[in-house]
Amino acid sequence: MTKDFWRIVGGFSLLIPGFLTLIVLPEVGVPLALLGTRLLGDRFKWAKSLNGRIDRGWAKMKLRLKKFRGK
Repeated sequence: MTKDFWRIVGGFSLLIPGFLTLIVLPEVGVPLALLGTRLLGDRFKWAKSLNGRIDRGWAKMKLRLKKFRGK
C-alpha cells in the first residue's frame, strides 16, 4: 500500500473522532481534527481550506490574548 493511502486512512481516523469529541471535549477534539485535516490537506482541497481558516482564526485569537494580557 502506498504512503498516500495511509495518510488518507490516518487523516480520517483522526478527523472523525476529532469532530465527534469537539462538542464534549474541545481540548481533545480540536487537536485531533487539526491533525486529521493536516494529513488530508495534501490530497483534498477542502481539508487544506479548513486548515487555512483554522490557522488564521488561531492567529487572531493569539493576538487578542496578547492584547488582553497586556503584552
